[in-house]
Amino acid sequence: MDTSDAAAPRGGLHSPSSKNMTTSPPVGESGLTEQQVVGKRLRAARDTLGLTQDDVAGALGIPRTSVIAMEAGRRNVTALELRRLARLYRRNVQWLLGEEEDDVAVDSALYRATADLSDDDKEQVLRFAQFLAAAGPPPGTHRRRAAPAAFGRSSEQAEPGDA
Repeated sequence: MDTSDAAAPRGGLHSPSSKNMTTSPPVGESGLTEQQVVGKRLRAARDTLGLTQDDVAGALGIPRTSVIAMEAGRRNVTALELRRLARLYRRNVQWLLGEEEDDVAVDSALYRATADLSDDDKEQVLRFAQFLAAAGPPPGTHRRRAAPAAFGRSSEQAEPGDA
C-alpha cells in the first residue's frame, strides 16, 4: 500500500483549491489595514502640500486612478513609488508607512502659515526657527522632536541633546 498519496495534498501545492484561498491583510491597532494606513498618510501629505491627484500622477508617471487607489488603500505601492512619493511629499518613508508618529497637523499648520509669504519673509521665519532650535526648550519643558527639515536642520543635523 502506497501512503505517499495520503500525505500529499490533492492536486499538489498549486491546486485550484489553494488559489481560491485568500489571507486577510494585516490589521493594525487602529483597525486599518497596512495599505489603508499608507493610503491615509499619502492623502494627508498630498493635502498638506496642496497638490492634486493629477499633480502626483504626473510626477510619478502613473494614471490618476492609481493615485486614487493607493490613497484608498486598494492598491499596493511599489518601493520605487514609495521613495518617489516620500521625496515629492518631503516626508520620510517610515512616516508614510505609519512607523513614525503622525505629526502632519503641526507640519501642515506651519506649511500653510508660511506658504503665501514672500521669499524675504520665509527667510526671516527660517532664521527665527533656527534661533528657537538653537536656544533649546524653555526650562521645565521637553522638546518633542527636532525641527523639520523644511525649517532649517534635518534630524541628521540635530545636535546632541536635541530630542
